This record gives sequence, structure tokens and C-alpha cells, in this order.
Amino acid sequence: MSSPLFLLSALLFLTSASAENSDSKTVVKYDDKDAHTFPRWKSMFRLNEQPLESHAHRAWVDIYVNKHAREAYTKKATLFPVDSIIVKPLYNDDERSKIARLVIMMKMDKGYDPKNGDWWYGAYDETGMEGWHKGKIASCIKCHSRVKETDYMFSERVMKDIEDEW
Repeated sequence: MSSPLFLLSALLFLTSASAENSDSKTVVKYDDKDAHTFPRWKSMFRLNEQPLESHAHRAWVDIYVNKHAREAYTKKATLFPVDSIIVKPLYNDDERSKIARLVIMMKMDKGYDPKNGDWWYGAYDETGMEGWHKGKIASCIKCHSRVKETDYMFSERVMKDIEDEW
């Protein structure tokens, strides 16, 4: 007879494998919002083909977005929906030779941080599982407060940089 722990592990494995291999109409959960982990960030939609230079992060970046953020970002929206997630792997060079870290933004429920657009910020390792800084990070808030008119997102500038790619 199998142990309950083994059965639970097998069920979790099969459920996750099924979600990852399902057809494109199935919504795949890219993260665990409550645990603030982002193990499937590479499965999200990448906005850019070529790496973008980010002076603020002193790095080259790619921009991955979940379905909630994709439409808002590409339309340069003035308000992003709750549960929007933006993941930026930061590289030391434009060859994308090694990920230095991930920086992540997630639009939280109204009231999380109303003074700063209800955005949550994180700095993680390349797996999206281990975070060094999470939450209301002062340096992130300070920089993003300059683009309050686009819901604290640099979407207008970024989309202008990548328009030729589309």
C-alpha cells in the first residue's frame, strides 16, 4: 500500500505536468501568488526579441508578462489589472550569457499599497523561487513613481523601443 505522502506527491506531479502540456486554450498558472514564487516565468509571453538596455537596473533585460499584463503593457495602459505579473531577467551583457537575477512586479489587490499603485516588487534568483527582497521595496518604488501616469510601468518607453520588432 502506498503512503499518503507518495500519493499526494504523485498527484501534484501529474497535475502540474498536465497543466504544462495542455493545449493553448487552457489557462496555466504561472506562479503561486500567495507564496510569491514564479517557477514557470519562462513560459510567460516575452515582449521583446532583442535584449533591452535598462539603465535603472544597470543591465540588459527581457520582459516576460502573464496574460493579465500582456494586453495592458502592449496597449500602454494607464491601469494594469490585479494579478498582472511582469518578470525581467537581468543579464550582464546583450548576449544573455547569464542571468544575474530576476526582478518581478505583481499588481496586488486594491489596498495593498494604494500610495504606490498597489504594486508588489521582488528580486529573485534565476529560478524564480528564492527571493532576496520582496514587497514594498523603497528603491523600486522610488524609480517607478516617475511613471505614475502609466500605473508605475515604463510601458510607453519599452514598447517604443520594441515596436520595430513587431
